[in-house]
This record gives sequence, C-alpha cells and structure tokens, in this order.
Amino acid sequence: MSSKPKGWYKNITLRPVLPVDGYESYEKICGNVANIYFSTNEEEVRRLVLRKPKESMCITVYTFFKVGQAKCPAYWVGGDLITALMQSNLSVEIEKLNWAMVSGIFMLPLGAILSPENHSITAIYWHYDTDNGLLYWVGVDDLSSYCRRFSIINNENKLIYNDIKELDAGVVVEFNQHLQSIFLRLLLIMECRPEYVETESARVVVNKGFSKKNDKDYYQPLWIGKDYRLKREGKESTSGATGSSKAPHWRRGFLRNQAYGEGYKERKLVWIEPVFVVGGE
Repeated sequence: MSSKPKGWYKNITLRPVLPVDGYESYEKICGNVANIYFSTNEEEVRRLVLRKPKESMCITVYTFFKVGQAKCPAYWVGGDLITALMQSNLSVEIEKLNWAMVSGIFMLPLGAILSPENHSITAIYWHYDTDNGLLYWVGVDDLSSYCRRFSIINNENKLIYNDIKELDAGVVVEFNQHLQSIFLRLLLIMECRPEYVETESARVVVNKGFSKKNDKDYYQPLWIGKDYRLKREGKESTSGATGSSKAPHWRRGFLRNQAYGEGYKERKLVWIEPVFVVGGE
C-alpha cells in the first residue's frame, strides 16, 4: 500500500503548512497517512482491526486511516515543553480528559525522543474510538513504527506491540510505555494548560517563481508550548570550590488535583512545573 494519487497532499490535509526547522516535514508525516488512506477503505480497515486487534500492523493501518479521515490535524510541540514533561511525575487519569480532538498528530522536535535503535521519533499519530473506549497511537521514526491499542475504561496495560521483531521484547515494552506516557502527558497539558495551545494559524503567501500565478497559500503551524521555557534556579559557582557546591539536578514537576470554587468542593488538574537547579554554592 504505497500509491498516492495526484494532489494527495491537498486532499488529505486541512491546509498546507510551512516547514519548521528542527522538525520533520509535515508533508512527509502526512505521506505516511496517505499511503494507507488512499489504498484502502473504512470497511476494509475495520474488518482488519476486528480480525487481528493485537497485530501491530493492523493498529498502525487503522490509526493512520482515521487520522487521514480527520484531515491530519497537527500540533508542533515545543522542545522545552517536551523536556519539562519528561521531568514531571504526571498521573494521567485518561477517563477525565475532554477529548475535544479525537484524532491528530503531534509533531516532535528532532532528537528529543530516541527509539531503542537511536533514531529520532518524529511524530505521534493517535485516534480515540469513542464508541468502544479504545485509544490507538503510533509513534514513528525514519525506519520503524511503535504502536499500542488499549482500553480507556479497563486498561490493564497488557496490549503493547511494535513492528520491530528483532528488538528485545523487554526493550520494546519499556520504550512503548515511555512513549505512551509522553503522548498522554501532551493530551493532559492541552487540557490543564490551554494557554499553551495555539488555536489560530496565520496564512502566508509563498511565491516560488516570478509571477503572481505562482503564489501559493501556506499556513503557520499550530503549536503547543512554542514559547514555553524551562524553569531554572540558582547560578553556577565561580569560586572553583567543589566541597560545598551542589550538583546540577532537576526538581521534578508533578500533577495535582487542586480544590477550588464555593466551599472548595470542585477539583481541577494543576501542573506544578519542574525546575532545573543549576547548582553552585
């Protein structure tokens, strides 16, 4: 399944997006979806995932197809935000998420998350099947895909699969859990920190020739945490002494349910951000 029709990019996306330094091309990421979407149909995909729900290829095909149906909505994730999430202890209660966006793509900064084969994970695709309470996600690098399907209602953490057969199973399971935890944290941050999520994308006219007829409309990417910066504390020692100085370390972030409202009877999720303590005296 690798043929894409002429004009596929326009047909499978909400809008063309400008390239972003340090991230994989959006067109290439959408190309993974297009290879599946234009080679099958919904009935065939549903039969496939019902017949072999635990097969990694079936999970990947289904997820890509559903993302294609949604026109590949995507968010670019800021590098500092990814680092902060990886330095936070977040207890994700998935049932409590609003799921305003049930299908989409997180575009990840190159080099931020490395696979067991030391390749950069470039994007995470996901689809939430609201009728059956099943969450599907697929993380990709240049060579491989890592995927999982699990029940939101009764998650026993048992369904972990990967396309790479030669890797040690324990390594794959551990990495899938790590990747899934980052993915779920991103969903959670979209809910508890909506100020980090852009909602409007500016149009930009790009001319690749010498005539106005060569003008093409592109759009700025939508970001999560574009301007987010890691919190830092302290300053490095300049005295040269080491006996009483503190080593640089992270003060990890965490998530808590904070009481608010009349009589403090209501609860909302609050993210206490991690802090990088520089060290020094």
